[in-house]
Amino acid sequence: MNLRTVSFLAACALLAGCSAIRMAYDNADTALRFMASSYLELDPTQAEDMRLRIVEFHEWHRKTELPAYAALMRSASERAARGIAADDVAWALANVRSRYRKFAVKAAEDAAPVLVTLAPDQIGALESKFADNNEKFEREFLPADDGKRRRAQAKRMLERFRDFAGELTPDQEARIELFTLAHQKHVALRFEDRRQLQREIVAAIRTHHEPRDLGATLAEIFSKPERRRTEAFIRTDKAWDDDLGQLIVELDRSLSPKQRAHVVRRLSDYASDFAALAGEKKEAA
Repeated sequence: MNLRTVSFLAACALLAGCSAIRMAYDNADTALRFMASSYLELDPTQAEDMRLRIVEFHEWHRKTELPAYAALMRSASERAARGIAADDVAWALANVRSRYRKFAVKAAEDAAPVLVTLAPDQIGALESKFADNNEKFEREFLPADDGKRRRAQAKRMLERFRDFAGELTPDQEARIELFTLAHQKHVALRFEDRRQLQREIVAAIRTHHEPRDLGATLAEIFSKPERRRTEAFIRTDKAWDDDLGQLIVELDRSLSPKQRAHVVRRLSDYASDFAALAGEKKEAA
């Protein structure tokens, strides 16, 4: 199993609480991309050092994180089978955010010895990669045209719910679209938070030249996002969490037997997959 697979699996682990879990991992991709070097233009020595660190990171992830993901999926499947309440959504968010922070901190600390060796032009290339990805996201989900923006954001949210519940009824789709419309500003706020995260990462790499110092700073950036967030953002983000939790509960009540079976089976399948992957022999890495 390669790191691309690990990245996919880590993302899947977020889906236990439908789209709520997916959003909890907004910045995990950044940590993984550092480890996978897709954001970095490394020279041969740096690339080999990063490769070895990725192997060690993957072994840690297989031994410690995949079993936790499996347990999370099993519990989520059981909760979905009996019906989801607001407490279940809060439980899912809290658990996955905790797992994300542990995951991101470990990735940042492991990558730090390579990141401190980056030359100014490599840091500049990193900034360019961030800018390119941000431009793509903004073009797709935050276009100036109101209609295009609403349709793109609604489509994204609908796809996440369909992935777990299968085909949705017109009423279910309408509820999801209303939620998306009511929280359009949240997407823009999260996007700005992502850009602020990137600015802090670049500043840390430029400032710190010792692996331990850089690792500690990056770990704090990932594990304590509230330090960079305004009170207005925190209030808006909490409102999004609360409303999404209510939406999930309402949708859960409207699930047909076929849809509920789809949700339970999807979560159960993830639990089985994670458990099997955690038991793979070391050589498979």
